[in-house]
Amino acid sequence: MRTGKLFALLTLLALAGFSTQATAQVDVTLNPVELLFGDISAGADFAISDNFSVEASIGFNGGSIGEGADEFKWLAIPVTGVAKYYFNPSRGADRFYADAFVRFINRDYEAGTNSNNANANWTRLGLGVGLGYKAVSAKGIVFDIGVGVGRAVIDELKYDAEGETGSIDEWPNVMFQGKLGVGYRFGGSK
Repeated sequence: MRTGKLFALLTLLALAGFSTQATAQVDVTLNPVELLFGDISAGADFAISDNFSVEASIGFNGGSIGEGADEFKWLAIPVTGVAKYYFNPSRGADRFYADAFVRFINRDYEAGTNSNNANANWTRLGLGVGLGYKAVSAKGIVFDIGVGVGRAVIDELKYDAEGETGSIDEWPNVMFQGKLGVGYRFGGSK
């Protein structure tokens, strides 16, 4: 978990450095689909120029099902940094874009007491590319949708079953990144 906190801190510091040079245009978005399930994913997209922006997003999802020995809890915190290049913007940092991303996610799984299931921790750090489209209305309402695919450069799945620990190394290194955001543009071109 220390690696995740360090990565999140470095991402935020890098974005703070970019934002001091950026125009005062920030698109803040939430994922409405995740909100329906009690999860949250929020992003802030800082415009560096009309054709380039840098986005940082963080999510939280977790919960539990079952009771007693059948109880199963999970918690996941994804942190994503995305650099976007817009091909033909009309309101600045909008319309069709290509992106490069770095994504860190830490997932914890906890089985109930006296369960036959294992506790697990899955940490992944990946890099990839994607495509997307951002629409901005005259009133500043933002709709951003995108998809990406990449490769996990760090992929550690460790488990603890009845005092015995181990890891699983044979897991696909493919990482997917999706974006569905609805929000508002502060400053800049609307």
